[in-house]
Amino acid sequence: MLNVLGARKTFEAGTPAARTVLDGLDLRLERAEFATIIGSNGAGKSTLFAAIAGSVFLDEGRIILDGRDISRKKEHQRARDIGRLFQDPRHGTAPGLTIEENLALVYSKASGRFPLSLAPRAKDRAYFRQVLSRLDMGLEDRLRTPVGALSGGQRQALTLLIATLVPPKLLLLDEHTAALDPVTAKKVLALTRDITAAHGITTLMITHNISSALELGTRTLMMNKGRIVMDLGAEQRRQLSVEDLLERYKNTVHETLDSDKILLSG
Repeated sequence: MLNVLGARKTFEAGTPAARTVLDGLDLRLERAEFATIIGSNGAGKSTLFAAIAGSVFLDEGRIILDGRDISRKKEHQRARDIGRLFQDPRHGTAPGLTIEENLALVYSKASGRFPLSLAPRAKDRAYFRQVLSRLDMGLEDRLRTPVGALSGGQRQALTLLIATLVPPKLLLLDEHTAALDPVTAKKVLALTRDITAAHGITTLMITHNISSALELGTRTLMMNKGRIVMDLGAEQRRQLSVEDLLERYKNTVHETLDSDKILLSG
């Protein structure tokens, strides 16, 4: 479903400050797989996401999505097939628009309805209330509330809903709960699991939480210096504790997992 083949990316190439952030990386994901990614700062995780989403072009390599080579397609050309959430809840929604207007804009665009409209039809509004109720945050009764007035957790849950309102082929989650308090983060992660499973969405999730990396989804990938150095399936993950994983990583790359954001538990 997703194939990343020989991905290479160097920033500031040809200068003394040159940094190779993707170094011949290969990755294959089957349809409906949910893989978590963890690694030290600078391992290349976010650059990998940027390359898949199209905000960064690879120097070498190819990205194949659902049988089509998208390596040279621009970001907006990939957006219908690829959903993306960031760490900052302010990304992905328009704060000056209401909840209803944000949903209407995305829904009309994704469904190919032109001209784009901020005014939903009656049946669309009923649908928005239905899907918002699944968040269990009372947002279905606040359709006319500006998104900028929501809490961080409410806004990130809404962003998740918007990204999957018309289910994408691939969902990229870039530490999308890192800025939330532990209780809200747990709720958004549960929503993530339920929504992606219900729609069979192929998902990649960067996380700073090792416990989440082992518990969520179907695979755990560990990155180091622009490569995937460990790829653990469901059965392997069940046999590993957090301490086991850290020790295996150390033995594989001959260094400890070093990040000021890494959390060992939820």
